[in-house]
Amino acid sequence: MTGRHTTTRSRQLGAELKRVRERAGCNVHDLARALGWSDSKVTRMENGQRGASEVAVATYLAYFRVVGPEMDRLLAMCRDIWARDWLQPNVPDELRTLTTHETTATSIHQYEPLLVPGLLQTEDYARAVFRATGRFPDEGIDLRVRIRLERQDLLRREFGIDLTFFIPEQVLRSTVGSPRVMNDQLLHLALITARPWCTVRVVPASFSLGFLGGPFELMEYRNHGPVAYVENQTHGLFLETPDDIRIYRSIL
Repeated sequence: MTGRHTTTRSRQLGAELKRVRERAGCNVHDLARALGWSDSKVTRMENGQRGASEVAVATYLAYFRVVGPEMDRLLAMCRDIWARDWLQPNVPDELRTLTTHETTATSIHQYEPLLVPGLLQTEDYARAVFRATGRFPDEGIDLRVRIRLERQDLLRREFGIDLTFFIPEQVLRSTVGSPRVMNDQLLHLALITARPWCTVRVVPASFSLGFLGGPFELMEYRNHGPVAYVENQTHGLFLETPDDIRIYRSIL
């Protein structure tokens, strides 16, 4: 199935439905038989392809007795499911979408103008970044740091993914947290560059970065089209239209 038959929303909804089924210890065939569906209908829904109507999703969830806020959230994802762009609040619950797309990508290019990219941050560096915003209580910082570190499983994959990170020179010369935190972060970056599937490119200070704007990730896939993820302090935006993708490819 080609990329035009799925969107960021439909793939995330499919991943959430699959998680519900696997949590219940149910296989595709047994679910399909219980609901009077074909195996392929269940598979299409879980792959983010056509078939995930609001009625079908409600039926799927009802079988597993999913109710309340979780059901409301998943049914809400059915609305405008084929829209190509998706604006989401940048909160831990919604970071599942980014994690899903990162773990299924075959290549990721990440640019961060002011900080070490999130996928490369040490625990202490990430904690210092979240604390410096002044927006989160201690437990909120702990949760965000844990999610960020879990996303870094990509760095250990070795096969099936190429990771490229662009870091401005001035980011490496600045201090986040403390000199010790920054020294540990620089050592971590040096160790990362020893992995053949991870490339770190330092953008010289003499190079003008004005036109690059804010942080973004460009993710490529084997079975569907590319996705760009653009982020600010409060929201994350997933972009899939050819014009948007062309802009971010031209930057790289």
